[in-house]
Amino acid sequence: MKSISLLRSSGLWFCAATVMALAGCGQKPAATTAAPAADAKPAAAPSGKKITLAFIPKGMAHVYWKSVEAGMRAAEKEAKDKGQNLEVIWNGPANENDRQQEIGLVETFTGQKLDGIILCPLDADALVAPAEKAHRAGIPLVIVDSPLNYKDIVALVATDNYKAGQIAGEELAKELGGKGGVILLRFMQGSASTEGREKGFLDTMAKYPNIKVLSSNNYGGDSSAGSLNVGSNLLNTFKGQVDGVFTPNEPSTNGMLLALQQAGLAGKVKFVGFDGGQTNMDGLNAGQINALVLQDPYTMGYKGVNSMLDFLAGKKVEPMVDTGAVLLTKDNLNTPAVKALLDHTVTK
Repeated sequence: MKSISLLRSSGLWFCAATVMALAGCGQKPAATTAAPAADAKPAAAPSGKKITLAFIPKGMAHVYWKSVEAGMRAAEKEAKDKGQNLEVIWNGPANENDRQQEIGLVETFTGQKLDGIILCPLDADALVAPAEKAHRAGIPLVIVDSPLNYKDIVALVATDNYKAGQIAGEELAKELGGKGGVILLRFMQGSASTEGREKGFLDTMAKYPNIKVLSSNNYGGDSSAGSLNVGSNLLNTFKGQVDGVFTPNEPSTNGMLLALQQAGLAGKVKFVGFDGGQTNMDGLNAGQINALVLQDPYTMGYKGVNSMLDFLAGKKVEPMVDTGAVLLTKDNLNTPAVKALLDHTVTK
């Protein structure tokens, strides 16, 4: 794992500003995202009181979540170094399709009367009931990575996923010269973050009359093996017609890359994926992935913890924190914005 240097506020926002300049202006998501409650009241922690938080990722298997945890640990250490008596418990489902396990974790931490829960919801609807139980028990909620259809939260710390999907769509259209047949391999039903990316991508494709979307209703699931299987079937079904593909997260990108390699199409079919990790970075460097849209999971973890601590201290908290997205290609690997992002992104 790369050494992780905590970028101070000015550095983080310089990176975010550069990213937004690269990304351009996009419209807001069409899907409705519940806004944080305006009347939420902080339960300010007495000085010296131990604060115990739970941080629940969507899963524990993919390297993306290791970057989130790294940012979380950096925020925890920073608070401790300032004399705060803080413990952050990191625990999530083993796999990103286990809604019941994530629901159980929220309910367990609610029963333990923790000071706050930071949640990355697997499903925008399925996690509403346990979130409401936590709120009624007086436990504040910060939502990270993926929106939840629930209003009584402190803050949402996440990528503008619709805009990120637009960035991917524009890049694939450019790679294709505005024409050809494309496949979207979706992630999983109920995942609000990837659904936002998928919608942004498809809305962008609709702007190009000479690009035909061959398939947009197939899901690879939470593992690269599932995406490999579904991706291979799609490449076989549309054999000879596929000029480009888009995948909206790490496991779907991993699986589609393997499918293209096994079909002898890697480097021949234009490919825009999502998220980093060693497999995806290797694909980019080998010219088998044309571009990756990178989020900033480290900053999600870092700002997720700090948003909760500010709330508990009675400070003003920004209700929506956009952690940004950047388009990564072989040509911009050494630019300051990309290097700053990669320096605190876990790849293994």
